[in-house]
Amino acid sequence: MTSGFIKVSCRDCGNETIIFKRATTSIACGVCGATLAQPAGGNANLVGCTVVEALQ
Repeated sequence: MTSGFIKVSCRDCGNETIIFKRATTSIACGVCGATLAQPAGGNANLVGCTVVEALQ
């Protein structure tokens, strides 16, 4: 069973962040402030990042 967390990389600066894939709030990059994910009622929409790995 997976925890629902994923490691993503910001498309603007390359910073890696661990986020909850069912996020209920917008998630911004801690380095450059770009929006990484937006809530979508289920799994969050990944708008400014790419998935590096799914964590267990």
